[in-house]
Amino acid sequence: MNFLKFKILTGRDEQIQSSAQEVTTMLLNVDHIVSIKPIKISRPEHLIDGYWIRTSNNKKYRAVVIPVELEELLQKPVQGKIKTISFEDNAIQ
Repeated sequence: MNFLKFKILTGRDEQIQSSAQEVTTMLLNVDHIVSIKPIKISRPEHLIDGYWIRTSNNKKYRAVVIPVELEELLQKPVQGKIKTISFEDNAIQ
């Protein structure tokens, strides 16, 4: 298991816009994280840069702080080439 520390917004869905939400420190097994997406989280006073985390058991979390190594991965440019296919070249005869 590979645990890393995250700061997660906790609270009910109907409390999303209220200040009743708390930030909780949580250890997540990064081997079970399916996706991390940068998002803007709306708070009563302002917007916060955050992350939408989805795990393999389909649980979802709104994080306000993620580990530095994951944040660096999100900032790296995507490496690879886009391959274009001409339909004329691949036409079935």
